[in-house]
Amino acid sequence: RATPLIWNGTPGDDAVLTTLYEGDSKHGGNMQASLLFMNFHRKVVATGVVPESLVISADNTPKETKNAMVFTWMVWLLCCLRETRLWRVRTVYKLVGHTHSHCDRLFSRVKASLMGKSYISEDDVMNIIVATLKSYTLDWNHLHASLNFEELNLGLEIHALRNVHDLEVFRTNGGIYVRWKQYLSGELWSRPRLVVAAENMATVATAMARPPHIRHCFSQDMKTKFHDFLGRVEVQLGSMNLLDDRVKAGVAWLNNDVLLFNCPGADMPGMLLENLVRLGGTVQDEPAIEIMCVTGDFVIVDNTSSSKALPFCLGEVIDIDEDSAIIQWWHPGKSKEANLKAGRKKAILDLFGEWAPTDDLPLTELEPLPPSILSPSKILIWGFNLESGQVPFEILDKVMDLDFVDLTGLKLSSTKRGSLYRAHRLMRT
Repeated sequence: RATPLIWNGTPGDDAVLTTLYEGDSKHGGNMQASLLFMNFHRKVVATGVVPESLVISADNTPKETKNAMVFTWMVWLLCCLRETRLWRVRTVYKLVGHTHSHCDRLFSRVKASLMGKSYISEDDVMNIIVATLKSYTLDWNHLHASLNFEELNLGLEIHALRNVHDLEVFRTNGGIYVRWKQYLSGELWSRPRLVVAAENMATVATAMARPPHIRHCFSQDMKTKFHDFLGRVEVQLGSMNLLDDRVKAGVAWLNNDVLLFNCPGADMPGMLLENLVRLGGTVQDEPAIEIMCVTGDFVIVDNTSSSKALPFCLGEVIDIDEDSAIIQWWHPGKSKEANLKAGRKKAILDLFGEWAPTDDLPLTELEPLPPSILSPSKILIWGFNLESGQVPFEILDKVMDLDFVDLTGLKLSSTKRGSLYRAHRLMRT
């Protein structure tokens, strides 16, 4: 995915293509503000000139630039550069359905430049684009992380931007102001509203000079898909005798720069947590329950003796006594079986999908569960949290390492996310 920034908006001017990895960052105002700030910074550093005014032709949607996060960035930028000649940041929002113009034209040329070309790495793609589009002065970079302007806590709120198509934040001797128009062609501006007084601009610039970073990282599902895809690509290229030096370099880039940079630990299987450290001498085999767990932790226990469909149980610690814990059991939902058989697919328990507290489910849908009061000896894995209601793959790996159930068996993993886990497990081994 790439986002263009075209200075001055004409095809003969400089253009910057910023690449993003689809799925490794949250799409929204923080990402858009980070893109704008990064490219503004690069342009100022390259030219040595801070402009008097920055005008942004933005998407007319609150999901990207028409929101409080980008507004906060505009105010923050003017406060930080209060001693330069930059006095205004203006965003213009074209009518819905006609939001791209120059961007679309640039993307159409990019698409045409890549037609019929072979590439495997980001460098390959960009070299082709730069070599083909000679009428443009192209630069490109990659957004590895976003800045969290939402956490700056400037106390700024802006609402009801739906009918605003022109927004301007500007600096005067009195401070930072904002005003707006309904249409670009209109001449009537709103009354300017003070958002940061002059005496507070230095405080905003210094106390909040570094917005927190949001590290980009793929989800567990995306990591597994990438591993599976990369393995298939490498095998396919090798079988066709196409693994020349350039392609090998591209595969190495996918492994080293994409997977390892965004998926820490993707090159090696994790070790069982309890095997990382060995203790000698007198060691208590069964730690006190309050040392093992805290309220709110999730735990896993063996349930193979009670249910074949639910070989392990997941629960949340809701109270802790001296030698026991009270557990709120969770139960997996059902998903359609993923197979190639014709006809209607039956719904089966999906250990890899979303789990829910048993209080929210009818008793008739529940598998046999252990007692709600447990001793520490019954708890196999503890001290983790769910991801979007799902058990993380690294926790499922620990279940596999305990050797009491094979989660890659077709009877348990014949669901969409179960198939992803099988591929994940295969790539680890």
